[in-house]
Amino acid sequence: MKAKRIFAGLSATVIAATLAMTASATKLTDKVYPSETNADINDAYYGIGAMGFFMNNDGKWSWNQSDWFGIDAEGKISVEYKISPILADKTMSDKGSLGEMGVMVCNVDKALEKAGLDDASYPIELTVTDAKFVAEDGTETVFNDMLNVTEMQRDAEGDIRFHIRPVDKVNEDTGDVEVAATPETAGWEEEGGFNGGTLYFTIDFGTPKAEGGESTAESKTESKTESKTESTADSKTDSKADSKANNNNKNGTGTGATSSAASDATDNTNSNTGAATGAVLGLMAVAAAGAIVAKKKH
Repeated sequence: MKAKRIFAGLSATVIAATLAMTASATKLTDKVYPSETNADINDAYYGIGAMGFFMNNDGKWSWNQSDWFGIDAEGKISVEYKISPILADKTMSDKGSLGEMGVMVCNVDKALEKAGLDDASYPIELTVTDAKFVAEDGTETVFNDMLNVTEMQRDAEGDIRFHIRPVDKVNEDTGDVEVAATPETAGWEEEGGFNGGTLYFTIDFGTPKAEGGESTAESKTESKTESKTESTADSKTDSKADSKANNNNKNGTGTGATSSAASDATDNTNSNTGAATGAVLGLMAVAAAGAIVAKKKH
């Protein structure tokens, strides 16, 4: 498969979206998460999902969309949308062009409402872990600026949308850029510039909180830390105990070692006492012999 990675400058929209995460960014899955005790919150969470969309640049901007892809228990949505060459080329001349394609995340507004929140909860914290288009001929285009997104504002049409366009969308009345062009798609608006393929897009809202109010990720981290701490402590205790036991076992048990030491000390004392007694008796014998000799001489 051929690969085409165009490392272009970020668009104005993405530059705004990829600045350091604002303090007010909301982690959606901390507010709306799977719940066994609150059916409304549970339904609101699993009501979130996404669809890929496509519009041909043929002057009619006919709308096409993919199947529904729901959010999973880990807060991720993965979209795979195949855009037929026929959709790309309405003239049947095999010379298609791109107007706009992308991904729309639906029911975020409803989920926030169920959680007692409103539009002021935007921007929403998220990451994009996969954003690419694989053309019919196998050419792969990665949307690098999309992979740098850390939060998203509410789209003008509601919820969250990722727009992939070859040219800027400009407001005809004010001249303002409403949606900036995606650098990697430059030229796709021209005839023959876009002939279908498959869009891959994965959005991650982060691990939801567990029932106890603690995120699954935090729980796993704490559990892992506690386990490691306990394991290390047990290991050290066991190692110390084993070391002591091994040292004692060199002379038998602890009591046996003490008895052996005491016995050795007693044996040494007796041995020393015997030697000293023998020496005294020897001196006494020498002295006696000397006295006898002296008496005979006298």
